[in-house]
Amino acid sequence: MTKTFDPQGFPARVGPPLFLALATLSQTGMSFVQQGIVVMSVFFAALYHLTLAQMGLVTTALSLGIMSSMGLMGTVVDRVGPRKVLFFGAVAMAWLAWAMIPVRGFWPLLVVLYALGAALAMAPASGTKAVFTAFRNRPRGMVMGIRQTGVPIGALLAASLLPRIAGGAGLRVIFWVFAAELLLTGWLFSAAMRPEDPRPASPRADSQRLGWPVIRRVWRPALVGILLVAGQYLLLAFSLSDLSRVHHVRIAAAGLIVAASQLGGGVSRVVTGAISDRLGGRRTPVIAWCGSLGAIMALLVAWLPPHIPYGLLALIWFFFGMGAVGWNALTLTWAGELVSPEHSGFAMMGVGTAIFFGSAVFPPLFGALVDATHRFSVGFSLLAVDLAVAALLAWRFGREQARPFPSRVS
Repeated sequence: MTKTFDPQGFPARVGPPLFLALATLSQTGMSFVQQGIVVMSVFFAALYHLTLAQMGLVTTALSLGIMSSMGLMGTVVDRVGPRKVLFFGAVAMAWLAWAMIPVRGFWPLLVVLYALGAALAMAPASGTKAVFTAFRNRPRGMVMGIRQTGVPIGALLAASLLPRIAGGAGLRVIFWVFAAELLLTGWLFSAAMRPEDPRPASPRADSQRLGWPVIRRVWRPALVGILLVAGQYLLLAFSLSDLSRVHHVRIAAAGLIVAASQLGGGVSRVVTGAISDRLGGRRTPVIAWCGSLGAIMALLVAWLPPHIPYGLLALIWFFFGMGAVGWNALTLTWAGELVSPEHSGFAMMGVGTAIFFGSAVFPPLFGALVDATHRFSVGFSLLAVDLAVAALLAWRFGREQARPFPSRVS
């Protein structure tokens, strides 16, 4: 097996380190918008006088858009290649981010957010397939984890910067920033990819046609992802409200605590990817570890006393992020390695669709629960149960999973 960052035979216009850096930048740009809108839901709530349940619908609209198009984008990327999809997708994403500027009213906002989400799916579909394919014949758990650090990095930047910008310059400036960076980061990464060459079909391709045979192999990572994503999105969507209402932390300072959670998630994605490579490509035990850590930290957050030192809150949220955010890249890689290389884009984006289904469902349910009980502790306690179940399923599925395709070395 070729060493991970050996430039010899690497199928791109640039070497492996720069290719991976641009892939991560592209994912960061998409995440800065997607996760940033989740972070800014508290500002939408103030602008439109929303309840917590309606505030959760801001996240739901965006997630439904991504969910509804992700499987299709995975199929398109499998057929025409990630370079073309990302090049033209960057234009569509930027235009829809700019189109949010003139929107007035809560329901029109949800419609535009849905359309933006549908376009944003092109970035992870292209980036995941590009890295997964470019690093074939190499250990790729760590590189997939590095690329996926773009998600928490984007969220970290959003949590650190957007509350300050929105409080000073307003939302209009933020949408201009969204449009510019989506166009720039998408075009930079697409320029690093080599034009796709026609390739003969793999001998294994006929043994596994697109559709139900592929779905039958990847429903397990899809189910685990649906459950685990509750931690990732509830942490991001409701931490500002919890920290300000329960622990009396100012919004700007609370944003830095949320940023600490995303830093923990980014560190976890790289470390857990490297550990899974060391385990011979076994992804499920490490996914189970992430779910277990997330469950422990969710239960701790649920029952924290109101008055906690600021530094300790940041440390708690850092470890919360390690568990609640660190599992994502491993779950996508697990799915991609269960099918033939020709269908890896569909498999990974199919699981991505399931994950975004979870991200669409859980925030409004959590918000409605807290609205009804007036206690964040109830919501975070149930989140702990959810993450514990996900960890148990990942551990069990890892023991009974059918033998994967040898795509990690093909």
